[in-house]
Amino acid sequence: MAELKVKQILNQRGISVAQFAEMIGITREHCYSVVGGKHASQKNIEKMARVLNLPIRDLYAVPSPIESVYNPYEIVFGRTEHYQPNDIITFGKLNGAFGAFSNMSTEYPVECFGHTFRTSEHLFIALRFSGYPDLQREIMEYPNSMYCKKIFVNGDKYKPFHHPNWHDNYFDVEVMKYVVWLKYEQNKGFRKLLARSKGKVIVEDTTQQNSTNSVIRWGCQDLQKKDLISAVRSAAKKQIHATEKEAEAKTASLKKPRSEAAQQRADAKLKAQIQAMEQMAKLCEQTILEHCHYTLSGENAMGKILTTLRDNGRIDYQLDYPLFLFDEEIPKTNKV
Repeated sequence: MAELKVKQILNQRGISVAQFAEMIGITREHCYSVVGGKHASQKNIEKMARVLNLPIRDLYAVPSPIESVYNPYEIVFGRTEHYQPNDIITFGKLNGAFGAFSNMSTEYPVECFGHTFRTSEHLFIALRFSGYPDLQREIMEYPNSMYCKKIFVNGDKYKPFHHPNWHDNYFDVEVMKYVVWLKYEQNKGFRKLLARSKGKVIVEDTTQQNSTNSVIRWGCQDLQKKDLISAVRSAAKKQIHATEKEAEAKTASLKKPRSEAAQQRADAKLKAQIQAMEQMAKLCEQTILEHCHYTLSGENAMGKILTTLRDNGRIDYQLDYPLFLFDEEIPKTNKV
């Protein structure tokens, strides 16, 4: 068996085994064995590759010259992928070229059983509350899907009303297939936008979001880019703190206090320095986001749904559990 070099990679990046264990979701004791290659299952190897943002072959001391056993651009839901920037088109921000691919976009409303939803995210959230028509009606009334998600999905207040099988057997992904398929069927403009991405894998870029299981499940992250942005922010924060301390020390060293006018000038100068540092940090972040591209890793469920719809003109879904919108039951499948 080829020797893993994960420990060396962790040392180079300044990551402890305890930190790495938390990142890949296993105990510290188990992580020592995994990193050493003793109990490194394929699942753990894929987790390590995703978290370290490296191709699997680069985890080994002597990379195998044999090609990967699967085509990374074949559509397989639930599998972690490692996409190269030249082979994909990405969407993330709503104002981007393909921002309307996002569930949060209001550009393409969705109708279901005669009810119109401002965004596909509204419908997706409403279906999570199957059996609670009053809550579904309340969800429809929220103009902003991001705020709606924050209240009904991420908040604790409504969690007791979530569909009990929402995450069983990727049930939520099957529901999303249904929702996006409706949007595809109903919006000619959406189909045209999808056609513009022909020849590329569609990937939801969630690099700027926190690295949660949900974020990695629905999209992909460029963790090297994320690390660079984090380093820029940290450096800027340290520099600002040092500048403030220097200004405080200078004030404290004065033999007599400044006049009110002199103090105002000193405060204005300090404020201008800090603003310049913050602006430079933002410029560096923007440069990294636009021009530094490495590998996007994640399951990319949303991107795979969009890619399948574009290339096949349809996507099959299969609901293992009953699902209702108000009093109407969602068809369990659209398979012919």
